[in-house]
Amino acid sequence: MTAQATFNPDLFGRLKVAEQKHFWFGIRRKWILDRLRRFSPPPADLLEIGCGTGNVSSHLARHGYQVIGCEYHAEALVMAWPGFQRVQGSAFMLPFADNTFGIVGLFDVLEHFDDDVKILSEASRVARPGGVIAITVPAREELWSGFDVLSHHKRRYTHGSIRQLIADCGLEVLTIEYMFMSLYLPMKLARGKEAAGSNAFSINSIVNVISRGFFEMERLISGKVPLPTGTSLIGIGKKPGSVV
Repeated sequence: MTAQATFNPDLFGRLKVAEQKHFWFGIRRKWILDRLRRFSPPPADLLEIGCGTGNVSSHLARHGYQVIGCEYHAEALVMAWPGFQRVQGSAFMLPFADNTFGIVGLFDVLEHFDDDVKILSEASRVARPGGVIAITVPAREELWSGFDVLSHHKRRYTHGSIRQLIADCGLEVLTIEYMFMSLYLPMKLARGKEAAGSNAFSINSIVNVISRGFFEMERLISGKVPLPTGTSLIGIGKKPGSVV
């Protein structure tokens, strides 16, 4: 599979603007930080595969993690957020030795590849024994829409399919949780109604502020009570062996 088939590099500039303003990106990076702190707190060393412009990598680095971001597209690394080490490389053949990192992250990456088992297995290869692999993916097959097509997604995941994927790669499942529960119904109702050429990252500023506050509360609640559904999933697996 070519890199062009997994993501359109022309979108990176638009994506970075959205990462600065859109509530979804801000809440997601906090959600990821919450779960990583639970299972592998800073100053753990962390590799993010398919880091794009480094929205998550930069955030985790600011909170004490030692972060390397690996991205195939040089265009993204040139405009990347600050604070972490940048390496160009392919998710199919990472330029790192076996058993190198305490944490490996793939945040909205696996859905871009036909062979997600191969990508996750390669991530496991570079994790140390006892290390964790953290993933986020789009959830619920019934939410498939034109935005998934535009984004070069190959699938959306279920709670069960993520559990099976993690197990198929020889990892112990530590947690699998839904995120963004309250987006489920609006996304389902909007499915198939996207205007041609519309910017999925565009949002009204008032709606954005309200949504940020609302989903901030939902994120905090999810730390106490798992959400029954959502539009994204976060999963944490553990590589067999003792922590080195």
